[in-house]
Amino acid sequence: MSAVPGDPRPRAVPLVLDLPAVPASLVTVRRALGRWLADAQVSADVGGALQVALGEACANAVDHAYPPGAEGPMQVRVTRDDDGRVTAVVADHGGWRTPDVDPGDRGRGLLIMQQLLEDVEVARGPGGTTVTLRVPARELPERATASADELSLLHVDRAGPVPRVVATGPLPDDVAAGVRLRLLEASRGGVVPAVLDLAAADRVGAVVVGVVAEVAAIGRANGWSLHVLAAADQPRTALAGAGVVVDVEEDEDLPTP
Repeated sequence: MSAVPGDPRPRAVPLVLDLPAVPASLVTVRRALGRWLADAQVSADVGGALQVALGEACANAVDHAYPPGAEGPMQVRVTRDDDGRVTAVVADHGGWRTPDVDPGDRGRGLLIMQQLLEDVEVARGPGGTTVTLRVPARELPERATASADELSLLHVDRAGPVPRVVATGPLPDDVAAGVRLRLLEASRGGVVPAVLDLAAADRVGAVVVGVVAEVAAIGRANGWSLHVLAAADQPRTALAGAGVVVDVEEDEDLPTP
């Protein structure tokens, strides 16, 4: 660990781990990451978020990358850039299992990662899956938390074949974090289709529009399109201006899980 003269930030040596994808490795990752975060002087809240998110990424590799009874490798690499951003990568050489539409109390790793961090990228192919997590070293994104009041303006309806996020009224900018959380909850962290129902929302804030566009982009990256229903002119116009396709009425061309 060293620092450039006049630069108070330490230059952390990358954390590199090559482990078997077995439950015992999760403890090794947690302990090694904890020491690295302290040495790199990453703030406590950011470090805690990264511990949770990286733990979820590693647990996904342990639980789903390889067939039952088979053991394979898992690589972990964590670095801190000169600008202070922390990047963590988890890679395996196994397969990918799409999460269930309704995960119950388990399998919310992607949701947790997408909600806590600055950027989450999942690259999957025949050679394995790589999850890349990025977060500022000193401050969590504002979207990392959502109040009960924000969440109360939307609910997730799983009665139909596709999870539906239903707004109960207008969505001003100060509920954007709640909108993001509900959309990620319904779409299982962005990997299964979802519907956003704005029939009861006659207005949406500009920040909310940005959140919807962001989740729509996550969906496209994972091979599905966010289906948005809106009757009022303002939401339709605002979302269309952000490149989000909006329908007035529900049709039969809904996405399927």
